[in-house]
Amino acid sequence: MAATHSKLLLVDDHEANLVALSTLLSEDGVEVLQAGSGREALELLLDHDVALAIIDVHMPIMDGFELAELMRGSRRTQHVPIIFLTGESQDNLHRFRGYQAGAVDFLYKPVEPHVLRSKAAIFLDLYRQREELARQRDRFLTLAEEKARLLRERDEADQRLRDSESRFRLLADSAPVIIWMNGPEGLEFLNQVCLEFLGVTEKEELNRFAWTDYVHPEDQAHASLTYRRAVSERVRFEASFRCRRKDGVYRWMRTIGMPTLSPADTLLGYIGASFDLTESKEAEDRLQRWSVDLERAVNQKTEELRRSQKQLRALATELNLTEQKERKRLATELHDYLAQLLVVVRMKLRQAIPLVSGERTAELLEDADQALTQSLDYTRCLVAELTPPILKEFGLLESLTWLAAQMERHGLPVAMQHHISVLTLPEDQAVLLFQSVRELLFNVLKHAKANHATVEVMLTEHDWLEVVVSDDGCGFVSTPSDNQGVGASRFGLFSISERMAAMGGHLVIESAPGQGTKATIKAPYRRERADSLEQPAAPTTALPASHSKKRDMPAQTTQPAESADLIGILLVDDHAMVRQGLRSVLDEYADVAVIGEASNGREAVESVTRLRPSVVVMDINMPHLNGIDATIEIKAHHPEVAVIGLSVQNTSETREAMLRAGATTLISKEAAVDELYLAIRQALAGENAGSVLPADR
Repeated sequence: MAATHSKLLLVDDHEANLVALSTLLSEDGVEVLQAGSGREALELLLDHDVALAIIDVHMPIMDGFELAELMRGSRRTQHVPIIFLTGESQDNLHRFRGYQAGAVDFLYKPVEPHVLRSKAAIFLDLYRQREELARQRDRFLTLAEEKARLLRERDEADQRLRDSESRFRLLADSAPVIIWMNGPEGLEFLNQVCLEFLGVTEKEELNRFAWTDYVHPEDQAHASLTYRRAVSERVRFEASFRCRRKDGVYRWMRTIGMPTLSPADTLLGYIGASFDLTESKEAEDRLQRWSVDLERAVNQKTEELRRSQKQLRALATELNLTEQKERKRLATELHDYLAQLLVVVRMKLRQAIPLVSGERTAELLEDADQALTQSLDYTRCLVAELTPPILKEFGLLESLTWLAAQMERHGLPVAMQHHISVLTLPEDQAVLLFQSVRELLFNVLKHAKANHATVEVMLTEHDWLEVVVSDDGCGFVSTPSDNQGVGASRFGLFSISERMAAMGGHLVIESAPGQGTKATIKAPYRRERADSLEQPAAPTTALPASHSKKRDMPAQTTQPAESADLIGILLVDDHAMVRQGLRSVLDEYADVAVIGEASNGREAVESVTRLRPSVVVMDINMPHLNGIDATIEIKAHHPEVAVIGLSVQNTSETREAMLRAGATTLISKEAAVDELYLAIRQALAGENAGSVLPADR
């Protein structure tokens, strides 16, 4: 093998000598190393074990004698045979120095080839024999050490086995459980606890021992069959049965046995343990009885709590609806009485200002007019805070759009998204959903530190209405309790969750720190039916009738206008005092005649058919039929009649709805004194300008 090649080192400062010697000494199994100086030779000796070194005596820098001394000074190379070569004449002094340096031979050039080859072969054979002896010595030492180790391990294993058996018997006898061992010939071991349990005093009796004799007659067949099946399948044996104690009392025992197998996978027997389960069995029976009783009690209490929760939810819903009814009643009172009263007072005041004299009086009346304007604005805000009129007039989608605009005024931009053309909901459901979204948006405004929020309304394919309120705020750590709406710090979420639960829906909160919050309100979609909120009765208080320049026309009058030059006006408002105020405003104009009045939308439609007025001044909020729907019917049957809308809440949504219905414009009631007549003239000028003649006030 290449790894066992002998290595021969040639050292000479003449390349020709190295080539000649290498050619002379090269043979199979010999690797020739060449060095041109003593330094190169030392470097080769650091990496290779050589069998023989043939060194030229005379070399520059380091001669052969110095190289030999260095080799003898190293443990790695001190035993390498050295043959010196020299080209000088024979000199005993050089020969002596060579042998003193450790050479085995000293040859003179020219060297006889067969002599050098023979000498080199001898030393190479010696090297091989020495290496072989070293390998045999190492193998012998290895075998001797292995045999000694095996003997030690055998002795240690025997000792461990004896110690293990001793410890096993000691532990088995001191263990508080029964320990047994079966072998091919039957029972081989029972610990002291088992002997005392069975009342066996002599271990010799084990030869006659049959454990099934101590098993309760009702359990013998099951225990024996289970053991035999385990033995046949060589698997774990486990069974519970009653066993007779030495005093004749049967005790419940849990027996577990594991098979013991030989290295050849032959079954040697079973070793196992038996535990007294009597107390545990009795405790388990008692616990089972208690569990049944406890489960019955828990079910009873759970049912009571469920009923209480249902009642509380119903009560909370009823309270919420009652709150909304009261809000609506107060808003209606403010809108139908106080706001109308302020409108009429402002009408009268605006009519009175031009009639009074005195610089100070006019200034005071202007101050009073401004105070009335502020009162009307404040009343509108109160009405909107209590219950937005737009929710009742236009439904949930328009009211949420209005709410988004209101939130932007508070500093929170809100984007409204939906792809629903028509969304009809019962009023109670719409009110609860609107209130919940408003609370969520105010939570975003107060706590989320968000730059913007989004409200998305969608209908799922399973008739579920989903309203998603999301923001890009700081977020929080969302827990399962948040989806249940609990938590002292999040009572608003709890309130919303309870409202949704009462509607058959739920609230889902998704949030993470730095990732914003997403609140999803899910409720079953119920299409609008009869209103769940009662309509509050219109206030009965009215202002006394004011004196006007013309005779007041009674409601539902059928008298036509006296002249074709007069503009016939039909006043439609559910408040008599507002109609009186409007009549007094119009009575100041010679070319205008109020030919009829109506107190609701249905009466207005019928009056237009009978009286054929040129202009209908139409209030928006009225019972039976509101002004928007009444305008649609009037324009459908009498497109030549101009309709001017009036409203205390002159919002952009109301204006757009009235214009879509066919009205020419919408003005606020408080501005009627200054704008109503001009609106009438503009309406007629746009539709039938040839029939309207100029007139003076």
